[in-house]
Order: sequence, then C-alpha cells, then structure tokens
Amino acid sequence: MKITNLFTRSSSLSLIAAIALMASCQDEDKRLTASDTQDISEETVTDSYYQDMDDMGSVAIATPSEAQLSTGRVEGSVTITIDDSRFSCATVTLERDAASTADVPKGTITVDFGTGCTDSRGNIRSGKLIFAYYKRRFQPGSTVVETTDNYYVNGIKLEGTRTSTNVTGSTEDAPKFNVVLTDGKATFPDGDVATRSSNITWSWEKGATRLQDQLIIDKSSVANGTTRGGRTYAVSLQEDLVYTRTCFMAVDGIKKYVIDGTKEIIIDYGVGDCKNVTVTVNGITRQVSVK
Repeated sequence: MKITNLFTRSSSLSLIAAIALMASCQDEDKRLTASDTQDISEETVTDSYYQDMDDMGSVAIATPSEAQLSTGRVEGSVTITIDDSRFSCATVTLERDAASTADVPKGTITVDFGTGCTDSRGNIRSGKLIFAYYKRRFQPGSTVVETTDNYYVNGIKLEGTRTSTNVTGSTEDAPKFNVVLTDGKATFPDGDVATRSSNITWSWEKGATRLQDQLIIDKSSVANGTTRGGRTYAVSLQEDLVYTRTCFMAVDGIKKYVIDGTKEIIIDYGVGDCKNVTVTVNGITRQVSVK
C-alpha cells in the first residue's frame, strides 16, 4: 500500500485571493488586509511543502522490495527507481541499519535532487531529503523521521525535523498518522525567514471507489510560528477538516487563524460544494465564492 499524491491538503491560493476582497470598506480589524492575505498565503504554501515531504517519504519507503527494505541477500546501499515525477531526476539511495530485520526493517532513504529537478507540475527541488524509517509504513508504531540537507522547493529553503508516527490501532484500521514538525524554518529567496512548528494527526478513510476516499485532518491538529514579516500566527481547527480527491480545498470542517494574537480569521468549508466557503473576520461573516 502506498500513498502517491493522495490528496491536495492545502487551501487553494485562489481561495485566499477571493477572501482578500471581502468587506474591504470595513474597519481594518474586521477585514483581511494585504499583510493578512500574504501571511495566510505563505503559511498555506509552506505547510503544503512540508506535507509534500511526508507524501514523498511514504512513496519512497513503499517502493523498495521486502528484501531491499529489511534484510535478504542484498548488501550495502541500494539505488531505487521510483515511478513518480517528483523523483524523476533524483538519485534515491537506501541504506539499511545493521539492526534491520525482516520483521522490523530499519534504515535510511536519501533522495538527492542535485542542483535541481523539475516535476510534471513545474515544481523545482534541489538538495537532499533524508528519511530514517523504523518498521513498515503502515505497521502500527512505525516511524519516519524526515530531515533536510540544503533542500529547496521553488527557491524556498526548508529546514526542520518532521517525525511521522503510525498511531493506528491495528493493520485493519484506516491508516492514521501523527506528524510533528520541530524547528521548522523557511528561508525565502530575498532572505526573509518564517518559522513553523506543528502537530497534525490525519487519517485515510477508503471509500467504495478511489474517488470516494477521504483524508481527515483531526481537529486536535495545531500549528504556529512567525511570518517572514515578523508577525506571529497560530492555526487550529474547530472541526475536523475533510478532503476528497475531487476538490482542491477541504469540503468540510472549520479552520481558524489568529494573527498577532488579536485578529481571528475563521474559514468554514462546510458548504461542501468546492465552490463556496464562509469566512469570519473578528466576528464579521461573509460567504465567499471560489473559482
């Protein structure tokens, strides 16, 4: 079982642009300013880049054969070919830990993008991603510790340690993971720096068909940090966020931003039609259509 581009897990930037137009004639504390829009957009992009690391780690760990991943006759490092455009020109190397066994595989997968690899969507990655794995990805209690080495996506340098733990009760349950980012840091091309930490729990609920699959972000999930402009932000959920394969944004759930500890921005995806959301800025509510 592997997850390959399972869902789009961040709000569309077109959503942010649409929200920015609302209530422009109101007092500044009751509308989204240009700074608010930029901060939310950058948080959304940075979050999606970190989540992309998770997805790439899942794909990388699911690709090797059982013998390559754990023990067997293959000795030393192994070069892996991955059928995913994000890895198209990268060198992927697996190095098993000396303590790795068939029952409990353990090792490190390094993805080296060199000076730059462009995927099918035009994203450019360079540097290295390093995934230290313990157990198989969908085995309860398995972990993947993700780190970077001079890693860039579209000119933004990402740093930090992201630890993903399979918290599923059994192999029969829907896969569920807790992902913790510590010391997250995004450096933009102009030298500005944003910081981020997060604690996110998500599960994959399979439907009767692939298009009916859902990804659920648990309402306990939180994130916080500072923007490149020096403002603080905190993200929390008032309800679980529900994503499907057929919509670029959540189709249900409520997400809340608090900027500089004073401005509260709530996005309610509960309309569920992939066209409209309800946005509340410090108590003023509007419905926003997203094209």
